[in-house]
Parts: sequence; C-alpha cells; structure tokens
Amino acid sequence: MVALVDPAGGGPYPACPTRALLGIDCPACGTLRGLHELSRGHLAAALDHNLLLLVAVPIGAVLWLSWVATALGRPTRVPTMPRAVIVTMIGVAVVFAMARNLPIDSMRWLNSA
Repeated sequence: MVALVDPAGGGPYPACPTRALLGIDCPACGTLRGLHELSRGHLAAALDHNLLLLVAVPIGAVLWLSWVATALGRPTRVPTMPRAVIVTMIGVAVVFAMARNLPIDSMRWLNSA
C-alpha cells in the first residue's frame, strides 16, 4: 500500500498524533514517506524523511520474515536482543526526537519535512 499510494500526497494514512497534538516530530515521523521512497529505490530521499530507517527497516524485515515463515507452517525463532541494546535503542530514539525538534538551523536536516 505504501509503495503504491504516496503518503506525501495524502491518502488513507492517519496523521501522527504527536505532530497533530504537539506540533513536533516524533521519532517515527516521516517513516511512511521514507518507506515509500525506499520502495522506489531512493535511499537518500528515504533517509531524508527519517534517519532511523537505517535501523528500523532491517529489524522490521527480520520480524516480518519470521511472521511469514510461521504463517507458512515453518515457525522460526525470532532473535532476541539483550536488554542493554533495547535500552540503547530507546535512548537513541529519545535523543533523535529531541535533536530533530531543536530550533537550530544546523539541526533542521533531521526533521521529517
């Protein structure tokens, strides 16, 4: 669906609650637009929408492939991450959200626009 209907042009996609309520980018803002660009083969444009796609796409792919394998009757074990990695990922998401919303010109490249 994201590959066919460009989120930048509207469509059936919900608005980000954080952006709608607070007017700021959350760590996931720009992900749909980034995935659309990625489906078109535009890696730089995808990362321009959300830099965290570098981490989110591989993790999402592993989880999706595990789900598909289980649905096809070939259950697989989903790799687990140590607690320190999970805490680090949450910390990176929080710092990323803060950095992308700073009113500093040199940090504007992090926003989802």
